[in-house]
Amino acid sequence: MKAIKILNTIAVGIPIMLMLIGIIKQDSAGEFIGYALFSTMFTGFVQVMLGLSLLRKFPENIHYQIYIVAVVLFFVLWFIVHSFDLYDFGYLLLWIPPCLAVYLSILIYSRTNNEF
Repeated sequence: MKAIKILNTIAVGIPIMLMLIGIIKQDSAGEFIGYALFSTMFTGFVQVMLGLSLLRKFPENIHYQIYIVAVVLFFVLWFIVHSFDLYDFGYLLLWIPPCLAVYLSILIYSRTNNEF
């Protein structure tokens, strides 16, 4: 469990640190902010893999099931928005990944090391 917590902390911390560096370094702010936005894909990949591995380890846990269903629902909605050019609605989808990241982080950090 300790490794999962560390991996999640690194995955969530990288975009935050890059964004803070971009805010502090005004001369190359756009570059670091761009890196921060790009690194959120890494964060999402790591979190989905962690969510799947936790669901595999604890298949009866309803919270991990909800997380995976929400991830699948996000990608289905994203596909629908881009397939039917519903870009006005698409901006609402931008709130889903950060909410999923917070939800999985809460699930990970609420477990004790002995439970894994």
